[in-house]
Amino acid sequence: MGAMCEKIIAQLNPRWQKRIMLRTTPTGASSLALALSTDFATIQTLRELESLAQKTADASTHAEVVAEALGAVAATHSPASPTASAAAISTALDRVQGVLQHFQLYARHSERQFDAKQQDVLDAGVTRLWGNVVMYELHLALSDLVRTVDFMPRALKFWKLQRKKPFRAQIESGPYDWFRSSAERIPLDERIQSLEQTLDAHLRKIGRLRELLTKMINRRRNLEDQKRLIEESCQLLDHAFSSSGIVRARKGEGIFKSLPPLGFSSVRLGLPTGHLGAIHQSNDVMGSLENLLLHLKAFRRAENQFLACFPIAMEPCLPPSNLRRRWWQVSLVLLCAGSGAIWVVNNQKEFREALKTVQLAFQDFLTEHMIEPLEAIFGEVFLNQKPIIQDPAALLDTKLSLQRMLADFARDAKPDIAPSELQRIMDDMDMSVVSLQYEKQLSHAVRNLMSGEIVRMLLIQVQFIKKELMVAMRALDDVMHTNQLNLQMMATLPTFIAFGGLYTLFRNLLHQIYKRTSESLYYDPADVAGMLRNNLRDIERLLNKQNRQASTPQEYELLNERDLGLLILLLHQLHDLFRSHRMLFEEDVQERFEEDLSDLIDEGQLVSQQLAVIQRMYHTHPFLHRTKVTSRWLLG
Repeated sequence: MGAMCEKIIAQLNPRWQKRIMLRTTPTGASSLALALSTDFATIQTLRELESLAQKTADASTHAEVVAEALGAVAATHSPASPTASAAAISTALDRVQGVLQHFQLYARHSERQFDAKQQDVLDAGVTRLWGNVVMYELHLALSDLVRTVDFMPRALKFWKLQRKKPFRAQIESGPYDWFRSSAERIPLDERIQSLEQTLDAHLRKIGRLRELLTKMINRRRNLEDQKRLIEESCQLLDHAFSSSGIVRARKGEGIFKSLPPLGFSSVRLGLPTGHLGAIHQSNDVMGSLENLLLHLKAFRRAENQFLACFPIAMEPCLPPSNLRRRWWQVSLVLLCAGSGAIWVVNNQKEFREALKTVQLAFQDFLTEHMIEPLEAIFGEVFLNQKPIIQDPAALLDTKLSLQRMLADFARDAKPDIAPSELQRIMDDMDMSVVSLQYEKQLSHAVRNLMSGEIVRMLLIQVQFIKKELMVAMRALDDVMHTNQLNLQMMATLPTFIAFGGLYTLFRNLLHQIYKRTSESLYYDPADVAGMLRNNLRDIERLLNKQNRQASTPQEYELLNERDLGLLILLLHQLHDLFRSHRMLFEEDVQERFEEDLSDLIDEGQLVSQQLAVIQRMYHTHPFLHRTKVTSRWLLG
C-alpha cells in the first residue's frame, strides 16, 4: 500500500506535490513518509481533484480549495498516543480554517451546474474533507480529555489517604478551613465522590472517542460509512465538550449542602447534514465549505470553553500544594528566623564579636589543617623540600669535639698508647677509657673531686650524651622525612571530613526542603520506579481483559468504554512519566525504554504482542522489578 500511494503522489503535478508535502509532512520528509502516513483513498481523491482542476475551468476553483484543505489534513495520526500529535493536529485544523476563510472572502455564489463526473469528484472531495477534519477533531478532543483528567487518579489517591488519617488531614488543612463556616467547607467524601464520578464519566467519553476514531480510520474508503460516522462524530463531540459528567463538590454538611453554579453554556457543533451527498452546483460546494467553517469555529469555541471551565469546576478537588500542607513547619521556621533577627538587632555588639571569634577560629583551623599541609605536600612532591628539626652541622661539630676530648683524655691517661689505638678510639668515639678511669676515681670520690679528673670525665660524658641526643634527633628527622607526606595528608583529613559533612548535610537539607515544598510529583527516583511499575501493572491487567486466542480486527472489542478510556489514560501517563524523568536514565537505557514504549503504544500491535512487550520490559529493566530502590538506581 505504501508503494502504491508513493506512486500516485509521484504522478501528481509538482505544485500539488509541494502543497501536500508541506501540509502533511515535516520539512525534508520524503514522499514515502507521506504515503505511509496517508490512506490510499485520500491520495486517490487528491489525484482526481487535481485532474478536475486542470481539465475543467468551471470547477477548478472549488477543486483547488477542496484539495488544498484536504491536503492539510491528509496525514494519519495514531490514536494510540493522542497527546503526541496534538500540536500538529491543531496546526492542521488552523490551516484548514484559514483556507476556508480565504475562500469565503473571495468566492462568489453561482448556480452553475456540474456534470455527473464533476459531482462525484467534488462530492468525494468534500466528504473526505469533512471526514478528515472530524477525525482530526476527534483526535484533538481525545487529547484534550486525556490531559484534563490526568491529575484525577493522583488526586483520588491523595484524598483517600487523607480520609484514612483524619487528624493529619485536619492539621494539614490549617487556618484555611478552621476559620470557615461549616456551610463553606467541602467534606472529604464530597471531594472523593466528585472526582470518582467525574473521572468515570470522562473515561467513558475517552473510550467512545477512541472507538469512533478507530472506526473512522478503518472505514475511510466507504463514503456512505464516512457520512454516517461524520454525523455520529459531531454528536459525540457535542457530548465530549459539554458539561455532562462534570460533578462539582458540594459545600456544607448533612442535608444543608449547596452546589455552586458551573457557568457553562452549551456550544452546538454544526452538522453536515444536507451538504454531503448533494453536490449538484457551485452553491452546494460553497454551502458545504461554509458549514464546515462554522463547524470548525464552533469546535474551537466548545474546546476553549471546556478547557477553561473544567479546571474551575474541579479546583476544590485539587490536592493542596506541599507548601500549604506544611503550613505549621513553615510558620515555625519563620518564627525562629524572626526571633533570631530580633536578637541580632538588639545585640549587635555581641553578634559582631561572635562572628569575629568564629571567623578567627575558622581561619586558624583552615591554616593548620589545609593551607600549611598542602604547602608542605606541594614542596615535598614538586620541589623536594623537607622540614629539618636537627642541624647536621651541629651534629658534626659535636662529634668532632667529642673525638678531640677522647683523644686528649686517652693520651693523658696512657702516654704510651699506640697511634692506631688512639685513632680507633676517636673513630668509634669509645667511652670505655673514660668509664674505666671514672670507676677508679670513684673509690676516693671526695678527694678526687677536688684534685682528680672526675669533673673532666663528667664533662666528657655530658658531651657524649649531647652527641647521642643529636643522633636520636637525626633518626627522628629520617622518620619524619619518610612519613612526611602521610602526616601532612592526615593533617588535612579533618578539613575534608568537616567540609564533606557540611556539604552532605546542606545537600540533604535542600533535598528535603525541595521534596516537601516543590510541586514536582515524582522527584524521588524511588517514586518514579513505583509509578512506572504501577502503571505497567494496570496496563497489563486491562490488556489481559481483552486478550483472546485468535486475533480479530476489533482490537478493543472486549473492553468497555470506561476500561478503554482508562487504558488510554494509563498509556499516556506512562509515556508522559518517562518523558518527564528521562534525565534519570542512562542514554542506552533511554533508547531501549523508548523502543519498548513505542512497541507498547503502536496501533498495529496485537494484544498478545503488547503483553509480550510488557514482559520484555520487566526482565530487561531492573528498576521495574526491584522492590527496594536507592536514590542512585537510575544513574548507577
